[in-house]
Amino acid sequence: MPRLVFSFICMLYFLPTLQAQDTDKLVVKPVLAMQLWSTYTIDQRLYNTDSQQYEAVDNRLNFLLHRSRIGLKGSYGTQWVYDFTGSLDFVGQDVLAGTVGGTNNGASPRFRIWNAVVQYKAFEQSEGLYFTMGYNTPQLSRESVTSPFAVNAFEKAWSQNYIRRHVTGTGPGRIVGLNIGGLTDTETTQFALNYDLGVYNPRYTDFGGNSSGTEHNVLLTYRLGIHFGDPESTKYSRGHKFNYKGQRKGITLAVSGSYEGATEVRAKNTSFGVDLLANFGAFNLAGEWMQLDRDKDQFQSTASTGFIRLGYYTEIEEKGFEPVITYCFLSGPTDQVAQSEAIALGAFSGTDNYWEFTLNYYLSSKSRLSLAYTLRNGDAGAIDPFTVNNNYFQQGGGVGAINKGDYLGLGLLFTL
Repeated sequence: MPRLVFSFICMLYFLPTLQAQDTDKLVVKPVLAMQLWSTYTIDQRLYNTDSQQYEAVDNRLNFLLHRSRIGLKGSYGTQWVYDFTGSLDFVGQDVLAGTVGGTNNGASPRFRIWNAVVQYKAFEQSEGLYFTMGYNTPQLSRESVTSPFAVNAFEKAWSQNYIRRHVTGTGPGRIVGLNIGGLTDTETTQFALNYDLGVYNPRYTDFGGNSSGTEHNVLLTYRLGIHFGDPESTKYSRGHKFNYKGQRKGITLAVSGSYEGATEVRAKNTSFGVDLLANFGAFNLAGEWMQLDRDKDQFQSTASTGFIRLGYYTEIEEKGFEPVITYCFLSGPTDQVAQSEAIALGAFSGTDNYWEFTLNYYLSSKSRLSLAYTLRNGDAGAIDPFTVNNNYFQQGGGVGAINKGDYLGLGLLFTL
């Protein structure tokens, strides 16, 4: 039986796209994307509990399959769209390398569901109203809802990880819910709006991970984008990109946020932020800032996170080149009283920031080589290094307290 199921999936995956001549035809497209990295880390330090100080570990070369996506997506008729995609990430990652993310996926890597959604277009001739239901990322923040394969930096700004963990309680940021969104007319005007309103399950951690507990609140999310000049797209989309390769002259400003009341397993959470995308020929500018608030009973904690990124795209003999500079930050409480409240709430504290300098070489529209150097820094504040909650000072996989090192990276990105 497992072989039969596997054979059926493979048959679907390698089916050519079915060209829809009638409104009831099914279109099936394979999804395949990989992000292969080689990094060299310097000055990574590990906290020694015996000496009670950080000590240097060996510099190291690390090869890893940083991300991959495989699945099926497509449409049924003119109003239904689906996306069923899995992920295979962090395979080969050394937990003492300077890269951020999950721990090594093991000698026999684990495959997980990444997106499982169905989308319905309410009106055939209008982009104004879409319903999206399933397992996916809530529509807030620009970086969080943008595929890493569409980001023009070596790594996605890690602000998206802080936002996802705060809002959904999990780094991948995937939960189940309903989103209502749409896009106004882009054909006859140089001004457009896109909107998203979502209602989602909170992350389940009580009763064996199957409930939010006896006290319950849903997660509400929203995002409103305003487009000046060329819009980002002529059709509504849940995903975004940054580099239009000189084809867009426009600006998008957006506000987004979330609200979730207190549950048995989580304090009340809110978030609010703004984001920007500006494309002017060769120049691509993007950034966002988001405030993360959490409170329960007498405790309250606030942190902010975001990034700014500037790239310049040019073509030489039909090959694309793009230097990109990114600054990313987390700014949490650093005094002892405020950090104690953050600990009680499971909120972020201390500071974490980095500069990333990237040079992209576009081999084709589907592949890219990137060379990058990342400079990292952080401040633990007044508390013990074991209790500060941010990615510069903590690493999973049983490592514990660290100081993230700088790293040189070489990456190959490929999408089907």
